[in-house]
Amino acid sequence: MSATPWVLGLAGGLAFLLVALGMRPAIRGWQALGRKDREVSLRKVHVGEIPRVGGFVLMLGFALVAIRGLAGTTELSAAHEWFSQNPITGAVLGALICGGFGLYDDLVGLRARYKLFGQVLAAAIAVFGFGLHWQALADLLGPAGLLADPLTVLFLVAGVNAINLSDGLDGLAGGNVALGLSVVVVAALSHGAAAVAVGWIAATALGAVLGFLVHNRHPARVFMGDAGSYFLGFLLTALLLLVHPVRERVAIVELSIPLMALALPLFDMTLAIVRRAARGQPIFAPDCDHIHHRLLARGLPHARVVQLLWLSAALFVGIAHLNVIGVGGWWTLTGAVLAMLVVAVLLGYHNLLRSLPAFTGDHLLGLRDRRRQVMEILAAIDGLAQQQQDLEEPRWRRLAPELAPILVRLGVPGFEVRRGAEVVAREGGDQHAWAWLSLPLPGSPGAELRLALAVRLPELQPEQLMLLERVVAVLAGAAPAQR
Repeated sequence: MSATPWVLGLAGGLAFLLVALGMRPAIRGWQALGRKDREVSLRKVHVGEIPRVGGFVLMLGFALVAIRGLAGTTELSAAHEWFSQNPITGAVLGALICGGFGLYDDLVGLRARYKLFGQVLAAAIAVFGFGLHWQALADLLGPAGLLADPLTVLFLVAGVNAINLSDGLDGLAGGNVALGLSVVVVAALSHGAAAVAVGWIAATALGAVLGFLVHNRHPARVFMGDAGSYFLGFLLTALLLLVHPVRERVAIVELSIPLMALALPLFDMTLAIVRRAARGQPIFAPDCDHIHHRLLARGLPHARVVQLLWLSAALFVGIAHLNVIGVGGWWTLTGAVLAMLVVAVLLGYHNLLRSLPAFTGDHLLGLRDRRRQVMEILAAIDGLAQQQQDLEEPRWRRLAPELAPILVRLGVPGFEVRRGAEVVAREGGDQHAWAWLSLPLPGSPGAELRLALAVRLPELQPEQLMLLERVVAVLAGAAPAQR
């Protein structure tokens, strides 16, 4: 059996039907279990309760088709010894492990350090246990080739988090993954029988993602959650490591295939790490400054932003396709790097390290002083979060005097916590306020935090938004691992 369009179309079609048809019953089951979207976040761009069951359905649909095809008694299974030390087995097993950690986070909540541990564990099992190898990297390193496997583990973890961070708008992460999987499918068709197992897995995953996108396009009826983004991020990255050009190329060109297929998510993740480190934020602390946030802030509609980013990702994926079929080379790689630099400048990321105004006062702060200020405020807020958790109204009254000086530093001279028409706690005043900003407190029906903003809402800086989000989480009584 060879990797023909008919064979791969069958795999993708079955997975598409299973996921697309199974999503509605799964949504009803999720709602029947009483699962709520209680994430404490100022980054939400949706309203209402959106179930996070999409990733579970996607994983289940994929597993039913992929494992049946590779573990049965067909010619396809003969091309793949499922339970042997096979890189494809390592890719699928690692993806399922990552997806399991993500599913637990969706259901219960998990600290960032434990999620990172799960990702590293899955990558180590795939690389050191099942021989998933990035040959192009080893060839490029030459005498230092022993570093290839540890660096492959890091790249797998980076791929998982890049897809997870891109999951900020309806359909965005799913579209990025679908585009990346198309590279693997085309490569499998080009190599024929030699890549039938890789092609079957990639086509099955592609069908499952497309089935999910039926329900995840804007306005989304379901989210993939961390289960889906972790699973797909690992599987896509691992499969891309198994893609080879149809003719021999220099190592750097072959190495670029997975990098180009993941270019947009990796670019956004790199920017996130740099700006969070520069601003004194924890690396894993979410913020409102991703590429899609900046495009939304420029007034583009939700659906239009997703389409624009899909098109951008498709351009980089096109470069990966050229490298697979033997057309691309140094000129395509140079063009891709220049395109990223242009995008960064157009979106204003080149101003990231400039001096910024202090949260209070008109003087400018350099990078080091700014970072110190953010870390001091963050430490103060986290210190309050570590205190004993008590009931809602007593907690609000106890925390209000301690939060008042913190919020003043953030440009909030006054605030109040309300439940309906009743003011439960109040500190400061609104004499110099521009407007009141009302934020619901998750888990407390009818309760809201009202902030007297001293600046216009668009003038709030990313660090302020991140710190205000922490304040909301403290008042909501959310533990560090809770959504």
